[in-house]
Amino acid sequence: MSETPSTAHLEVVIASEAKNFRLDPGAICQIGRDAQNTIVLADNQVSRRHAMVQCGPAGEFFLADLGSRNGTWVNQRRVTSLVALRPGDRITIGGAEILFRGPDQEEPVQKTPQGETIVDFAQRLITVLVVDIRDFTGLSSRLPEARLSEVISAFIRESGTVLAEQGAWAQKYSGDSVMAIWLHSDETPAWRDLAPAFAALKSIAGIAAGLESAFGLDAPVRVGAGMNTGMACVGNMGSDAASDYTALSDAVNLAFRLESATKEIGRDVALGQRTYDFLAGQPAASGLFERHTVPLKGYREPKPVFAATWDGLTVLLERLHRPPSAGRGQLLDTVSGGEAKA
Repeated sequence: MSETPSTAHLEVVIASEAKNFRLDPGAICQIGRDAQNTIVLADNQVSRRHAMVQCGPAGEFFLADLGSRNGTWVNQRRVTSLVALRPGDRITIGGAEILFRGPDQEEPVQKTPQGETIVDFAQRLITVLVVDIRDFTGLSSRLPEARLSEVISAFIRESGTVLAEQGAWAQKYSGDSVMAIWLHSDETPAWRDLAPAFAALKSIAGIAAGLESAFGLDAPVRVGAGMNTGMACVGNMGSDAASDYTALSDAVNLAFRLESATKEIGRDVALGQRTYDFLAGQPAASGLFERHTVPLKGYREPKPVFAATWDGLTVLLERLHRPPSAGRGQLLDTVSGGEAKA
């Protein structure tokens, strides 16, 4: 076994060898399956970028799950938000157990120097939208790599424009998936904050549908989507030179699982319980969503899923646009018109 460092560190056994990973002030220790991580775990239960440990400006250490597929556990409790680590805490990721050791010395840790990696999070209520291209494997097998790159680049570019127009606080792309986050305002009812996300979703579905004619494809490009609302730690996980705004919570992970559930239940859009609760009191949503109870990967108990088709989403947006004189008592002026038809 290697010599135990006097600073804070993580202990883990990799390939039958005990290893120590020093936790330097300001630096992020990333854990995952990808070779670029600080701690690389060759385990199919581990996501490519699974979790991270960071030292805060006051010398405290935090653990965050990065939206992993199978979750991160501290002392046998699942991590759903930013967790402060204590010496002796045991972190479970896949089949690996990682022990957190605190620093021996009592001196305070210096604040992060300018330009180095920083973490600055706050608790906020968010809505997460995940959109995924259906049968991406089939599409990629039919197109040459250069042509596929053109198609996906156009999809991402136009989706990014729509998300920016609809006020998404952050947006991320992974292959054939789009994730966007909206921060809820304390000044307006929560259901009103959902309107830009629904408008963006409808537009992105239209962008995907338009790829067939724009690129002369042999089949339509379709998407499915999951939307979820919940509390999260939101903030910058990048640096002064390159900010990386993100949200860390179970709400993000659940949004990805809801998108996957649409394939099982045969619908196009799936909402989580809290998203639906904010919308359910509005007459505009009446009769458009079906309730399902679906087992979701990584969760012990089945979750309620509220599903709709693209036609249902179109009706929802039409109803939301109606002025109060139409009998709905609501006008969502936060939503811009001109959504593409899916």
